[in-house]
Amino acid sequence: MTRFRHKPGNNLALLAAGLTVGLLLATGWREPAGTGAVEVNGREDRIFLSIERLEDEQEDLRETLGFLRSELSDRQSAAEAETDRLETLRTELDRQQLLAGLKEVHGPGVRVILDDSAANPPPGADASPYLIHEQDLRDMVNLLWMAGSEAIAINDERLVASSSVYCVGSTVMINSTRLSPPYAIRAIGNPRVQQDYLRNPSYLQTLKEKKRSYALRFDVEAQESLVLP
Repeated sequence: MTRFRHKPGNNLALLAAGLTVGLLLATGWREPAGTGAVEVNGREDRIFLSIERLEDEQEDLRETLGFLRSELSDRQSAAEAETDRLETLRTELDRQQLLAGLKEVHGPGVRVILDDSAANPPPGADASPYLIHEQDLRDMVNLLWMAGSEAIAINDERLVASSSVYCVGSTVMINSTRLSPPYAIRAIGNPRVQQDYLRNPSYLQTLKEKKRSYALRFDVEAQESLVLP
């Protein structure tokens, strides 16, 4: 059997080659000095930048929110002022419509009936005291206004500031409308106050005397609910 002899030079060469390979492997797997510290510092910088950016965004949002709150407050104030103005205009419109007789009115009040006398005047006597005249109606209406009436109508004809009451022959004209007796006068207001005025002996003296002396019809009745067109 043939034996191979190892020469001393060959062993040294193999040893040198092994050491070289080991050194190279060790060098290749070794992390460069300072690399870990650099990465940590880089992460911290990115975190700080993110925090600063978020703080800036938060400040911008605060400013925007403050502006929106101020804008909302201004608009609410403007809306409230506009609502108050519209309510004032609506109230004034209702008042003007009431004064002009353009608004239907509901409420308590009194109903007064005035009518010519059912008695016949004696032959040759003046028939005028037996009749209701425009002056009787004017006196009645003026007294009802004095008593605080809110609205008045005669035979469903509303009376307003511009209404005129005058006589044409045997009929009375109100708002250019011919009316004839009996006259139903309805007035919305406080019935107790209205009746106090109507019963006061200092008022409507002529009409009350004509009722006593000539049997004119003059009736007053309180009403819980009236509707004036």
